[in-house]
Amino acid sequence: MSDELLDGLDILDTNAGQKEKICAAAETALEEAGGKFFEQSEAISGICQDFIDLKDPASAELFFKYLSKKYKISKKIFSDTFKTLSDVPKKTKKRAEQDFVDDGTDPEIKQGWFVRKNCYWFYTKEGGPVCGSNFIMVPLFHIDSKIDNKRLVRITNEHGVSRIIDIPSSKFISVEQFSAYVYSEGNFMWTGCKAHYIKILKFISNDFPMCKELITLGWQREGFYAFANGIYNGLWQPVNEFGITTHQEKLFFSPAFSVVYNNVREDDDAYENDRYFVYNQAPCTFGQWSLLMMDVYGKNAIMGMAFAVASIFRDLIYEKYKIFPHLFLFGEKQSGKSQMAWSLSNLFFHNFPAFNLNSGTHVGLSRRGSRSKNCIVWLDEYSNDIDIRRFQLLKAAYDGVGHEKGKMTQDSRTAITKILSAFLISGQFLPTLDDNSLLTRSCLLSFIKKNYTPQEMARYEELKELEIQGISSLVTDVLEYRKLMEDKFARTFSTIQENLKAEMLKENLQFDERLIRNYCCLLAPIKIILESNTPLKLSFDYETMYKIVKHDIASLTKQIATSESISTFWTTVEYLLDEGKIQAGVDFKIAMTPSLAYTNKEGDEIPSRPFDPPLNLLFIRFSRVHPLYMEKWRQQTGKNGIDLVSIMHYLKNHKSYVGSTTHTRFDTSNTSAFVFKYGPGMLDINLDRTMKNSYSSEKKSESGEAPVTPPKQESLKLDSLPYTDPGEHEDERPF
Repeated sequence: MSDELLDGLDILDTNAGQKEKICAAAETALEEAGGKFFEQSEAISGICQDFIDLKDPASAELFFKYLSKKYKISKKIFSDTFKTLSDVPKKTKKRAEQDFVDDGTDPEIKQGWFVRKNCYWFYTKEGGPVCGSNFIMVPLFHIDSKIDNKRLVRITNEHGVSRIIDIPSSKFISVEQFSAYVYSEGNFMWTGCKAHYIKILKFISNDFPMCKELITLGWQREGFYAFANGIYNGLWQPVNEFGITTHQEKLFFSPAFSVVYNNVREDDDAYENDRYFVYNQAPCTFGQWSLLMMDVYGKNAIMGMAFAVASIFRDLIYEKYKIFPHLFLFGEKQSGKSQMAWSLSNLFFHNFPAFNLNSGTHVGLSRRGSRSKNCIVWLDEYSNDIDIRRFQLLKAAYDGVGHEKGKMTQDSRTAITKILSAFLISGQFLPTLDDNSLLTRSCLLSFIKKNYTPQEMARYEELKELEIQGISSLVTDVLEYRKLMEDKFARTFSTIQENLKAEMLKENLQFDERLIRNYCCLLAPIKIILESNTPLKLSFDYETMYKIVKHDIASLTKQIATSESISTFWTTVEYLLDEGKIQAGVDFKIAMTPSLAYTNKEGDEIPSRPFDPPLNLLFIRFSRVHPLYMEKWRQQTGKNGIDLVSIMHYLKNHKSYVGSTTHTRFDTSNTSAFVFKYGPGMLDINLDRTMKNSYSSEKKSESGEAPVTPPKQESLKLDSLPYTDPGEHEDERPF
């Protein structure tokens, strides 16, 4: 402050020290207020009141002139405020406080407001209090989130009616949006101005404990497993009435079991599905449940339980190999597949209905797979006629990929809904669509309809009674092995994979590489758990499961081989032969060949050299056969067949492929041809039924065989499928 101004003030009053303190405090208040409107208003009122208390209007006028010039605030504002406050007798303010404040004990009086009968009251410039609301707020929790940041608040009105509400933080800061939000909850009305509201907001903002919402249930990266009604971190910790629980001194919020949503109608409940994912103390041990599963579902229960155990560690398996297989339950109506699906789903959920693949939406399917982590999600009513986008999502889920969509931003950012759960798929149709692509991503269990004994029905009812009571606590028994799984899974997986492939090669059993990986994902957790110091009680041993896996891989591989693109191509070629569209000796020939010069699939020229022994080879002209195949496939299925480049890629990588030759003698020409090893174990088709012998391309007499119709690429039901169920011939099963 300038010396001239202080000298002027000293002339008017000898109490210069007190005035200097008031002036210094006034400048500090205006500096802190900066350009903020409400803060400036409060500072000006305080400055005026200090000079009123001094009873020195002359000093006030001089100081107001100085402040007006320095802070560029109209001097009239200071003068008018000074006059208004001077006109309010202090006794009026004191009487108002005595009338409205209970015993004068409210600490909020110093803030310029107080509470009486569940209402906020505020002091005005005139001094008398006015009512700003018919309710008060009690801060509960701040739900911290980048996507859905909100505050939990208890509001209670003057009639004693209370609500606990969650208000988005973006609306909480706006008095207009806040007023509309609380009024939608009932008779809760804010009538004060914005300045009054800011005072209350500043007062309560420090009293919101920070917590994180459990957006995804199941396994959490903080090291616990979250159910909707609590968490398990070695001990079970249920949520409190607000849906809050604690882990390592951090708060977590589960909205599904918060009183905030107690009165929500079923048709307006955003957390309805979460309420199925609850912890229930099982009335049995894991061993007892395992024994019941075996008694009810037989050998299929072994793979089902192994899949359930593996799904509890899905994130560990996916992190290492970027895959996790589906479990596909296949069978006719009333064969037991749906009941087993219920049993596996009930291990995690409490009677949660399956997602219907025919009626559910694409986004709904994606969200079902991403809402919970490390659990089983049941998808029912599969058919090869489902929406192609839904089918592609099932394929992508094997690789952990879900729904992707663009964000409403100016850049090219996208949001991806990741699949975090294991998919259990059930239906009456084998997934043969898209060249068995979904089947190769699954572990298959086949169910056959049968009659049950009274003893079997009694065990079934016993199992279902347990499931009605709730058995999800059994998941926590398996979670105890997580550290062991982290340490040993990769090594155990590799060992099992190598041994399995070596044994199948030695026993001359066919196998698909992807199927090997799928089943090893289920074998490894069981092996680790059963070989631990405290093994989990199961109703089967590892050796039994290993034999089943080896048998099922060979059986499923054979099934896939007979229905894949190459097989359908050759079946169509057979049909073209029967219809007379192609001819032996003209479009192809089969000959026992002692030697041959050819170009192999790598493009290397192989000079003529003898075969020991001579090979029975098929020579075929694709330039003629492939267009006829495309035409016939379009007639039969209404779809395009496999283009020449693709079919040649498949054929060149088939074990029967020898190569191509530029000169081959047919009946009518000497031309190029592709060459395959013909016969069982190689190219196992029937094209020589109209040939005289393996050396000649002359035609036989008509064999009288009925023409073979090429298969349509459509849904195949159990009763019409050329599939050998792994359990069809019990003597071939490894028991």
